[in-house]
Parts: sequence; C-alpha cells; structure tokens
Amino acid sequence: MTKKGQIVEIPASSPIYRRELPRFHSKKDELIWKSQKKEYSLFDGFLVGEHQGVGNFKIGQRKGINVGGKKEPLYVIWIDEKENRLFVGAGDSHPGLLTSVIRLGENLELSDINFSKEELENGIDVEVSTQINENKIHSKLYRFDNSFFLEFENKVSVIIGEHPLDIIYQNKIIKTT
Repeated sequence: MTKKGQIVEIPASSPIYRRELPRFHSKKDELIWKSQKKEYSLFDGFLVGEHQGVGNFKIGQRKGINVGGKKEPLYVIWIDEKENRLFVGAGDSHPGLLTSVIRLGENLELSDINFSKEELENGIDVEVSTQINENKIHSKLYRFDNSFFLEFENKVSVIIGEHPLDIIYQNKIIKTT
C-alpha cells in the first residue's frame, strides 16, 4: 500500500541557494562541502500537492509529479524518504538541479593509468561523457583519501552523478562502476 505524501516546491530564489561560501582550509574541504547533497525542509518552500509514494520518483524526474498551473515544469530536486516528502523546483535550470562538484566515492577503474597522489590532489584535466549529455564536459578529477571528485568548469545537472560516466584522460577511458 502506498502512503500519500507532500510535494514541496522550493523557489529558485530561496536563501538556501545564496549561502555564503565558507573559507576552506584545503581543496579537499572545498570539494567535500560543494559535493554535499542539499537537504530541504518543509519550511524552505511551500506545499503544492500530494504524491502516491516517494518510491516512484528519482532526482531530476519531471514526469508523474502531477502539479499543474506552473509556468515551468517541476523537477524532483530532493526526496525525503523518512518524512515521505518530495521536493521540487520549477524549470530545468533550477539551482536545486545543478552542481559544480560530484563525489564519486571509490568507484573508478583506473586500469593502466597511474596517477601519483600529488597529481590527483592537484587535479587532473579530464572530459566526462555520459548517456544523458551530448557533449563532453570539461572537468578536473581529484582524489583525497578513498574518494574521487569531479569538479566541473560550469555547473552541470545533478542527475549526471546518477548515471554511469566515462571519464576521458588523454583518449583513455576511466570507467565508473
């Protein structure tokens, strides 16, 4: 049995998107902070409807939200499974759908490419290719401790991190798993 839940719209002008960047002590701290997924509360936006269960939704999804009367389509920007809430933003350029850093965790196959610890901590110029994006995306690949990070020149859709990526370095592909 599905449990009805609330749909909360977060305005693009919300103060949550105007937070001042803290002063970072290292590139690692900056990447960790920028890669954190935003979490929203009921008080960050306003109720716009109900859903039939958060299990039916994914970040970046547009179809099935079933809230009409908006100038732009609504997209899922966060899912709160505990509170059974769906957070949405209007338009495909909503700040809740964009990020400048994705944390990949440990899931990279470097195969025959050997980078030094120093190279990875300073960032390696790479291009990213994915099924959902036509063009290659310029970025830097970093590794700190056991986590890999991609820092993009320009903000990208958060859904890129939800799909397998090909990271290309000097015409060699580094696969995510």
